[in-house]
Amino acid sequence: MSKYTSDTLNIERATIKFAVPVIVSLNVYLSVFGDELKTGAIQCIIGRGISRTRVVMTKFLECLILTGILFAAVELVYFVRNIVFTVGASPLQSASLAFYIFIYYIRTIGYLAIASFFVYLTWSTAPGIIALVLLSSFLGLTLNLLETLLKVPVYQYYFDGLLDAAYAQISAGNVGYQIIPAVLIYIGGALLLATVVFRKKEIEF
Repeated sequence: MSKYTSDTLNIERATIKFAVPVIVSLNVYLSVFGDELKTGAIQCIIGRGISRTRVVMTKFLECLILTGILFAAVELVYFVRNIVFTVGASPLQSASLAFYIFIYYIRTIGYLAIASFFVYLTWSTAPGIIALVLLSSFLGLTLNLLETLLKVPVYQYYFDGLLDAAYAQISAGNVGYQIIPAVLIYIGGALLLATVVFRKKEIEF
């Protein structure tokens, strides 16, 4: 049995952090919005009397489900690997990694909610793709760097920063209350804005 150290756990966290959100979010985003914008399926749904608010929430539910399936697959890969290859991860280390994956599930859902706002605002998938790449790869790192250099808590109150703080608190045995404003303000706010702009959006049928 190989020794599973804290360094190994940190490497796996880094892999999840830098690879999983961008890959999962782009695939889910294109699956949910790509074809339907091209074919005009959403216009047909609205034409049948379905409210635009319901369309926004249904699309978000699709994102929740598809993202959940993909993240469950990621978790299953780590779980099976731990058993089959006897990597030596302790139950505590496995639980820590599982919760880390869950935090990144929420993070990815947030990215998708924000990206969906740009879909309903512009009626195009391109701005959402740009938003996903920036959110999952650059924006958090940039704000973290600015916070370090300028000593201004810009990252601390950003979506990623709140989730990082929640993970750290729960890992230490405390209540990760930061997850509540992260979900309510960023995910809820993005969906609210998406609904508002979509209600006012003029689309061709």
